[in-house]
Amino acid sequence: MAKPRTREHGFSLVELLVALVFTMVLMAGMANVYKASLSTFYTSGEALSSARRNRMSVDLLIDDLNTTCMYLTDLSVPPPVSAAVPPFFILPNMPIAGAGANDPATCDELYFYMDQALAFEGALSGAAPQQTASELVVAGTVPGIADNTFIIECKNSSYANQVQRGQIFIFKDSWETAYITNPPTVSGSLVSVVAGPAPNAMVSGAGPAGLPSKAKHLPNSGIVFLLPAQMVRYRIAILNLDPSNPNGIPCLVRDQGTYDAAVFTPTATQQVISENISGFKVYLSTNAGTSWAGLLPSGLPAAYTGFNAGWDQGIRSEVDVQLAATGRPDYRTTRASEHWFRSIPTLVRVDVSTRTATQRAEYSDNGLVPAYRNLTQSLVFVPRHSGLTMN
Repeated sequence: MAKPRTREHGFSLVELLVALVFTMVLMAGMANVYKASLSTFYTSGEALSSARRNRMSVDLLIDDLNTTCMYLTDLSVPPPVSAAVPPFFILPNMPIAGAGANDPATCDELYFYMDQALAFEGALSGAAPQQTASELVVAGTVPGIADNTFIIECKNSSYANQVQRGQIFIFKDSWETAYITNPPTVSGSLVSVVAGPAPNAMVSGAGPAGLPSKAKHLPNSGIVFLLPAQMVRYRIAILNLDPSNPNGIPCLVRDQGTYDAAVFTPTATQQVISENISGFKVYLSTNAGTSWAGLLPSGLPAAYTGFNAGWDQGIRSEVDVQLAATGRPDYRTTRASEHWFRSIPTLVRVDVSTRTATQRAEYSDNGLVPAYRNLTQSLVFVPRHSGLTMN
């Protein structure tokens, strides 16, 4: 007699197919959730990175703009400057060389003059050996090397080695200035300098005309070292800093050079302030922000560009209109002096826009075409030396 077959338990083909369909639907949903989470992770990180770079740019600009028109060599006489290269001006909407299709095509260029103090102060070591000018006249002698030699304590050797020929140092006990004529001699934290007349003092009027000083200086009196007559420029430049982007990326850069009355020529190494900058605009106001020179009432930047049309007949003329309506009685125009920025309190607004390092579809309006996400931060303040009259 045949043994009856025991029915085997398991899933039928139909049940397996149904289960597979449900699994695929679940996996598709999980994939979408994972993709959305990954997209949020990337976009959040890029947004934070952009905000961080933006904040860093603004912080550096605050520190630097506070030195705008800082005159240290002689507070009673403004430094000689020309109308062609004034101590403060803006070139609006200047073309950016090498900009690609996705890069900003134009930006403002900001220029300002300063006497750049070094990051440390020294102290006059020991008693000053020099004779004063009046003592030399009475004695009927010519000043010797000892009268113009000063030993200065700089606290450490790295500071002492920053002192170079061509710099100017200031005696804080009398605020007299002296030009370093010879290469300094450094011994540890001590530096020995020989002071004399600045080579262009009688030509351009910049720098001290010479020593000996009017009075003997106190031992251990403070000494300030500085680079005189420096001109600074901020703008956007396309730099090849990203190997994955052969066309280069837009960067906010800082250039510096010795002031020239005819043309700005950078002499120092260019500094990269921040990468992936999508906009740099500068506006001025002398009526507490009621209106901004260079900005239309619609909120869009004015279209003019260059020095003559953009600055002299553009932004500067708008500032003159502001002053004529609401300026102080003694300052109704900027045309009286090229040093007007020192006499007229001026509100400076700098708009810095950064973009994400990567283009993503999530950043576009329709969510389909890859695009950058932009973040704009505004810096609005009165630089420290604006409105600080010199006499």
